[in-house]
Amino acid sequence: METVLLAAGQSARMGEPKLLLPYQGKILALHALEAALSVSDRVIVVTGWYREQLGLAITGLAGLKSDRLVFVHNPHPERGQFSSTILGVQALGDCDAFCISMADAPLVTGGHYRTLLDLLGGHEAVRPYCDGIPGHPVLCSAVLRSIITSAPLSDTMRYILATRDVLRYDSDDPAWTTDIDTPEAYRKLLSSSAASGPNRSNHHPDA
Repeated sequence: METVLLAAGQSARMGEPKLLLPYQGKILALHALEAALSVSDRVIVVTGWYREQLGLAITGLAGLKSDRLVFVHNPHPERGQFSSTILGVQALGDCDAFCISMADAPLVTGGHYRTLLDLLGGHEAVRPYCDGIPGHPVLCSAVLRSIITSAPLSDTMRYILATRDVLRYDSDDPAWTTDIDTPEAYRKLLSSSAASGPNRSNHHPDA
């Protein structure tokens, strides 16, 4: 299994590069990246607006270097998230399944990925939901690779998944749907972390 980690956004609603913000002693993006690396043969990080800063923060300041870590740059991130998804999927190796995940989802752990892997079976994809809201990562079977890469930029993953055999996994775990898009969301994340203390682990959610 490989993972496409989307990290190309402009952070317009945050007002500053959100993936570089600190959380529990690391930048936000590192939490998502380390979770993906813990279960993936390779992780393809798709960068865009903050390519140089993000690359330095991950491989320079954090010292995270791995032959399982691949950076792909989207030269036109203004074309939208699906343009980054296509580039990431195009860079996948010979894998039976792949995840599409978000770099601004710091509460997702390796256990969340393993939960999806246990559920895939003969389905084309598995998507988690919390309180009726679709979340990430999304686990896709290999059959979706060509469907994604041949789709027009006007498509979205939500549209593609709506037309395929996707298993819906309902959970009460907010990690699936916690993405840090706004200053309010970031303050809430920090407040929650301060109240509960560091407790991230690679356990299976809902176990």
